[in-house]
Amino acid sequence: MGTDDTTFTLTRPVYGSVARSPLTVGGRISGVDESIRVQVRQPSSRAPLGTSCCTPAGGSGQPWSASVSFKGAEDAVLTVVAATGGHIAEVERFTVTAVRTG
Repeated sequence: MGTDDTTFTLTRPVYGSVARSPLTVGGRISGVDESIRVQVRQPSSRAPLGTSCCTPAGGSGQPWSASVSFKGAEDAVLTVVAATGGHIAEVERFTVTAVRTG
Protein backbone atom coordinates (compact mmCIF):
# COMPACT_ATOMS: atom_id res chain seq x y z
CA MET A 1 0.00 0.00 0.00
CA GLY A 2 1.18 3.49 -0.71
CA THR A 3 1.54 5.98 -3.51
CA ASP A 4 4.02 6.09 -6.36
CA ASP A 5 5.03 9.67 -7.10
CA THR A 6 8.36 11.22 -8.02
CA THR A 7 7.58 14.77 -6.82
CA PHE A 8 6.03 14.11 -3.39
CA THR A 9 7.04 11.08 -1.34
CA LEU A 10 6.41 9.68 2.11
CA THR A 11 9.36 7.47 3.02
CA ARG A 12 9.24 7.73 6.81
CA PRO A 13 7.73 5.90 8.59
CA VAL A 14 8.53 2.78 6.60
CA TYR A 15 5.50 0.86 5.36
CA GLY A 16 4.40 -1.72 7.93
CA SER A 17 6.54 -0.39 10.76
CA VAL A 18 5.18 0.03 14.29
CA ALA A 19 3.94 3.56 14.96
CA ARG A 20 4.14 5.34 18.28
CA SER A 21 3.14 8.89 19.16
CA PRO A 22 4.66 11.29 18.38
CA LEU A 23 5.36 9.95 14.90
CA THR A 24 8.11 11.41 12.73
CA VAL A 25 6.96 11.63 9.12
CA GLY A 26 8.98 12.68 6.10
CA GLY A 27 10.02 12.25 2.51
CA ARG A 28 10.94 14.44 -0.45
CA ILE A 29 9.02 17.09 -2.35
CA SER A 30 9.41 19.21 -5.46
CA GLY A 31 7.38 22.37 -5.78
CA VAL A 32 7.15 26.03 -4.93
CA ASP A 33 5.73 27.38 -1.68
CA GLU A 34 4.32 24.05 -0.47
CA SER A 35 2.54 23.59 2.87
CA ILE A 36 2.34 19.97 4.01
CA ARG A 37 -0.45 18.68 6.25
CA VAL A 38 -0.10 15.25 7.86
CA GLN A 39 -2.84 13.09 9.36
CA VAL A 40 -2.81 9.76 11.18
CA ARG A 41 -6.07 7.88 10.57
CA GLN A 42 -7.67 4.53 11.34
CA PRO A 43 -10.43 2.77 9.39
CA SER A 44 -12.89 2.70 12.30
CA SER A 45 -12.83 6.49 12.90
CA ARG A 46 -14.18 9.30 10.77
CA ALA A 47 -11.90 11.89 12.36
CA PRO A 48 -8.10 11.82 12.26
CA LEU A 49 -6.31 10.55 15.37
CA GLY A 50 -3.77 13.33 14.95
CA THR A 51 -2.93 16.18 12.61
CA SER A 52 0.15 18.26 11.92
CA CYS A 53 -0.10 21.41 9.86
CA CYS A 54 1.52 23.31 8.00
CA THR A 55 5.10 22.27 7.33
CA PRO A 56 6.66 24.64 4.77
CA ALA A 57 8.58 22.96 1.94
CA GLY A 58 9.73 23.50 -1.60
CA GLY A 59 12.52 23.22 -4.09
CA SER A 60 13.50 20.29 -6.26
CA GLY A 61 13.56 16.92 -4.50
CA GLN A 62 14.04 18.56 -1.11
CA PRO A 63 13.60 16.62 2.14
CA TRP A 64 10.67 17.46 4.38
CA SER A 65 9.87 16.28 7.89
CA ALA A 66 7.08 16.72 10.43
CA SER A 67 6.10 15.33 13.80
CA VAL A 68 2.49 14.36 14.47
CA SER A 69 1.09 13.33 17.84
CA PHE A 70 -1.90 11.02 17.85
CA LYS A 71 -4.11 9.21 20.37
CA GLY A 72 -7.02 6.79 20.39
CA ALA A 73 -5.52 4.15 18.09
CA GLU A 74 -7.61 0.99 18.40
CA ASP A 75 -7.24 -0.58 14.95
CA ALA A 76 -4.28 -2.82 14.10
CA VAL A 77 -3.40 -0.69 11.06
CA LEU A 78 -3.16 3.09 10.74
CA THR A 79 -2.91 5.19 7.61
CA VAL A 80 -0.47 8.11 7.45
CA VAL A 81 -1.51 10.74 4.91
CA ALA A 82 0.51 13.77 3.80
CA ALA A 83 -1.09 16.34 1.51
CA THR A 84 -0.22 19.68 -0.02
CA GLY A 85 -2.28 22.19 -1.94
CA GLY A 86 -3.80 25.59 -1.73
CA HIS A 87 -2.65 26.95 -5.06
CA ILE A 88 -5.58 25.64 -7.12
CA ALA A 89 -7.39 23.26 -4.75
CA GLU A 90 -7.23 22.45 -1.04
CA VAL A 91 -5.56 19.10 -1.84
CA GLU A 92 -3.49 19.03 -5.02
CA ARG A 93 -1.11 16.18 -4.20
CA PHE A 94 -1.09 13.51 -1.52
CA THR A 95 0.92 10.50 -0.45
CA VAL A 96 0.01 7.67 1.93
CA THR A 97 1.49 4.72 3.76
CA ALA A 98 0.29 2.20 6.33
CA VAL A 99 1.78 1.43 9.72
CA ARG A 100 0.93 -0.94 12.58
CA THR A 101 -0.08 -0.08 16.10
CA GLY A 102 2.19 -1.46 18.72
